[in-house]
Amino acid sequence: MTKPFDVYVYGMTVLSTIHRLKGPFPQADTYQEITQTTVMPGGEGGNAAILLSHWGLTTQLDGCMFSEATAKPLLAYFDRYGVDCSLLPTPPDFTGWRDIVFCDGESRTVFGWFQQHFSGKRRWWTEPSEASIAAARCVALDPFFGATSQRVAEICVQHGTDYVTLDARWDDALAQNARAIACSKEFLESAYPGADYGALLEQYRRACRGLVVFTFGSKEMLYAAPEMEHPAVLPTYPVTVQDTLAAGDTFRAGLVYGVVKGLSAEATVRFAAAAAAVACTRFPSILEPPSLAEIDTLMKS
Repeated sequence: MTKPFDVYVYGMTVLSTIHRLKGPFPQADTYQEITQTTVMPGGEGGNAAILLSHWGLTTQLDGCMFSEATAKPLLAYFDRYGVDCSLLPTPPDFTGWRDIVFCDGESRTVFGWFQQHFSGKRRWWTEPSEASIAAARCVALDPFFGATSQRVAEICVQHGTDYVTLDARWDDALAQNARAIACSKEFLESAYPGADYGALLEQYRRACRGLVVFTFGSKEMLYAAPEMEHPAVLPTYPVTVQDTLAAGDTFRAGLVYGVVKGLSAEATVRFAAAAAAVACTRFPSILEPPSLAEIDTLMKS
């Protein structure tokens, strides 16, 4: 069955104020110089929507609501890339999803108001659109919205729509039903401290229907898929790193792209890894999204 559009993104979208530091992030009671400041979209969902649209996929964004303070600058960026934001309301009494990020080239430190928004009496994210999920070829799903994220996954299963998610435990239905899932080093260390990653990957492989990837920043990644006889290792692409802030977001978007395009597990992981590597070569990385040509050149190099 032909689907009306390519990707429905349900996830985090924030207005990020990103500061580039001259040197390493400072210790308490010391000083560091800011060399560049940029205000732009951030969040796993927002970044994925920009990347996927930039790569030629029709993309609809849902999840975090806008505010009167954040809507105008966010929409200016999303309109530039043709991202459909028609599902996102702007409640007049909401301050908006925002964060402040300090990047020093090797690390990024994030300050925000996320716990306030998630723990308050009001819910500042939307109900998922079943019609859009059914109409999409693939869903990019963030796991941060609790029962709402689980509901998105359930709707995907009901309508036979593939979804790609991140950072969920192997015994969570969110991971088990995903077409692909990326688990970051930060998540693995928190959820499975001291784990043998080879054995842990095998647990994911037995429990999950799709591609599973463990990422470790600049180090090689591990991945497995049902059609693979054995798990595989993929070294990262060597690049000169300027900013790592959106590397994980770009990698997940690369997995979505591979699913939509029907790529093999290996080709999907290689594309995602190359996309993330290109993103790391500029600051801020998503201000100038990696192009398909740049990704292809790096993959062939």
